[in-house]
Amino acid sequence: MAKDFSFSVTIDHPVAEVHRAFITPELWQRRVEGAENVTMTIESPGPGTIEVTVTQNIPSESLPAIVRKALRGDLNIVRTDNWGPLEGDQAGAKFTAHSTGLTSSTEGTLVLRADGARATLDVEGRTEVKARFIGGAIEPMIVQMVTKLVKSECDDTATWISERAEQA
Repeated sequence: MAKDFSFSVTIDHPVAEVHRAFITPELWQRRVEGAENVTMTIESPGPGTIEVTVTQNIPSESLPAIVRKALRGDLNIVRTDNWGPLEGDQAGAKFTAHSTGLTSSTEGTLVLRADGARATLDVEGRTEVKARFIGGAIEPMIVQMVTKLVKSECDDTATWISERAEQA
């Protein structure tokens, strides 16, 4: 059974600055710097766009017990974010995440929009874990992890923008 989710995060910078950061490879590289068992590819399919794919191998012993019960080996997650150009005061993206070891998928949309002098990121998605009996218990955990990750990445983006402004 799949679980839908939606939430919004406010970033205290103008939408154009936030979008510029989201499509800058250095920001994405900063996010995985020093991480173990992570690889990343970055492509720019066109002006004002970026496609980022992050692959992470998570050893089973670092996961909650309920997840380990459904896992076959380590957990491998492939996440892709595909940002489009800023059009007016808004930009959109699609995201996907799939795993092996535990058959799951998460996908959805991101909308970055102006909110006065700030930007708001609206997130909508769906996650599904194909594990009999316990998939429904794991899906809320994935939603919680996605929410925490997006909020952390938005905080990191705001910090990155501020640091670059101080250097200028």
